[in-house]
Amino acid sequence: MKVGKHIDLRCDFGFKYCMSDPIVMKSFLNAILEGDVETITEVQFENVEVPKVRKKQRGVTFDLRCTTQSGDSILIEMQNSCQKFFKTRANFYVHKLIDSKIKKGLAWEDMKEDISRIIGIFILGESVHEIDEAVTCTAECNVKTGKIFWDRHRKYFLSLPKFKLDANNITMKDIWLYTFKNLGKMENIDPSVYERADEGLLKMIEMAKVGALSEKDYAIYEASLKLLADEVDMEKHGYKRGLEVGEKRGEKRGEKRGIKIGMATTIKMLVDGGMSISVIAKHLHISEAEVKSILD
Repeated sequence: MKVGKHIDLRCDFGFKYCMSDPIVMKSFLNAILEGDVETITEVQFENVEVPKVRKKQRGVTFDLRCTTQSGDSILIEMQNSCQKFFKTRANFYVHKLIDSKIKKGLAWEDMKEDISRIIGIFILGESVHEIDEAVTCTAECNVKTGKIFWDRHRKYFLSLPKFKLDANNITMKDIWLYTFKNLGKMENIDPSVYERADEGLLKMIEMAKVGALSEKDYAIYEASLKLLADEVDMEKHGYKRGLEVGEKRGEKRGEKRGIKIGMATTIKMLVDGGMSISVIAKHLHISEAEVKSILD
């Protein structure tokens, strides 16, 4: 497998390894949430969850508690994956985060203010139906007026396939999305990225150098890349391949069923002809128990 000069942020290892630094994460969040959230000055990692069944599941999740310039707290769940019915899954993750905070002893009657804002950030490596822009922000609105009904949560869907860099109007948000989409595939990083990057992005690019990985981390990275490649391949070719595999399996099952029916017919004929079960088993190279089970 060809590995570039920098870690691919789209794979689980790259996402966790490069984004689990508070300075890096703060840079990313301020770029993505600019205009919706005050400048974030502090990031605390409350949980970094990695799928337990590594061979069958992909997608690292961060639970973050962030503090803004004015001292407000914001709870953020950030996930790098795309699953079936992802809009429903995104709501599940956001509401699970709300539920986990409320269960920690929140007493409604003693509350002097509403819960902290909850923001879900979901990085999508493949297209999702009706998410037509690189950044889609959703909120709970009044259907009739379109006004925000409950301002305590937002969901941001970052669709990497939809992102295209506009060279005439580049923001930090654009640079981060460009980096997320292309870092592992770029032979060289454009000098303009370094010119515009802040401390967090520069630190991330330095951390992402493949040559600096230990042997153990490099092996994990290669395995994570393969998992990502398999997922992309399945998305592109899985349906066709599934049909082919299904047809082959169907043919094999048909053959096995035919053989079993034929053997049952033969055994019954031999028994009717007076041959003993032990002799039948010997000639057919199966056990006497199998002969009996076929006759039952």
